[in-house]
Amino acid sequence: MQVTSSKLITLSSEFIEQVKDEITPHWGELGWVTYKRTYARWIDEENRHENWDETVKRVIEGNINLDPRLHEDHIDPEVVTELEDEAQKLFKLVYSLSATPSGRNLWISGSKYQDRNGDALNNCWFIAVRPQPYGDSHIMPDYLDQDQVAVSMPFSFMFDQLMKGGGVGFSVVQDNVKQIPMVDDNVNLTILIDEKSDSYTDSIALGATDKQQWLAEHSLDEGRYYKLPDTREGWILANANLVDMHFNSTNPDHESNLILDMSDIRPKGAKIKGFGGTASGPMPLIEMLFDTNKLLDARVGQKLTSVDCTDLGNLIGKTVVAGNVRRSAELALGSSDDDAFITMKQDQDKLYHHRWASNNSVAVDTKKSDYTAVADSIMHNGEPGIVNLELSKHFGRLVDGRQENIDGAVEGTNPCGEISLDNGEPCNLFEVFPSVATNKALTLKTLLV
Repeated sequence: MQVTSSKLITLSSEFIEQVKDEITPHWGELGWVTYKRTYARWIDEENRHENWDETVKRVIEGNINLDPRLHEDHIDPEVVTELEDEAQKLFKLVYSLSATPSGRNLWISGSKYQDRNGDALNNCWFIAVRPQPYGDSHIMPDYLDQDQVAVSMPFSFMFDQLMKGGGVGFSVVQDNVKQIPMVDDNVNLTILIDEKSDSYTDSIALGATDKQQWLAEHSLDEGRYYKLPDTREGWILANANLVDMHFNSTNPDHESNLILDMSDIRPKGAKIKGFGGTASGPMPLIEMLFDTNKLLDARVGQKLTSVDCTDLGNLIGKTVVAGNVRRSAELALGSSDDDAFITMKQDQDKLYHHRWASNNSVAVDTKKSDYTAVADSIMHNGEPGIVNLELSKHFGRLVDGRQENIDGAVEGTNPCGEISLDNGEPCNLFEVFPSVATNKALTLKTLLV
């Protein structure tokens, strides 16, 4: 998703210096440290990180210039004046920390990355884990068409949005997982690495194969070969190929050999110019792909369980969080009578390996009365949480009473559980702190603009 963010509305240096003279940001005890660690982007030409006023200027200009009225053939001067005034008010609110956009918006807004991946401005997403078509998605594998359902799709969606910095809630309730077909085929996975790669030694240690040595004994037409480009999409498509080759519906020729070439992936520590931060190298991906293949191979002749699907999502999350400034917020939503899902975090080995990557909750309605199993698991390790989807579907505020299907398409929530979402739907957050705004002499009228 591309978003054009040419700047018609800008904040002058004179205005910003005036605000800095008048207002001191309300940092609290850890605020400034957290900001510098997490949201201050690197300025290459000056060899330093942003200062707070520079971050706020970038963010406000990045957001205000998305107004569609600025992208019409004829722009009304009154609209420009209106938005310039709004931008100044928003700058004061955010600079003073009287209000803040989402963390992802603080990181992405106004950056060049926004131009290429506008959906990265969204804070969180939700996806149902069931076979789905990719539609016109930019991450659709070339062996599929837009309307063909694929088991890989929800995992590709999850991988994509997590790598863009968004959190993802995902549903593995029984009604979803039962739609996944039986696992049909084993896959013989070979991961190649060129000896010229800076990641060669570490990759070989994880089970990758020397590319030159392998080519001396094999041919690339022995299986499905995919050389990963050094892009986010390359990682996603490698995983999609692996998942889909296990199912006849997306592997009609019963190919059994998958050859993934990691040689072009940038090494650990290399700068990522678009999203920001530094690269992890191919090692986390190599580990994930071997773990994923092992899980799927073990289910040949069987259907995946909710625990399997959660594990697949957690392995993705573990891989994403290895990427420096990326976060990996996940919430897995299971059925309230699914004992295996409820207790899955009590397996300590798997918890420490990858199951830490999601908060887990169960979906309930007002008919459920026996919470014994859920309460017992909460007593052991604090999870799962409880999400009442019936309330989300039929109530706005409880005080307003039941309003049948007022949000009837709801299937889950964002990873923090405070926003109910439909399949594939994003959410965004903007926090307001009235007491801080009052302390900074900003009027309630300004706060509510």
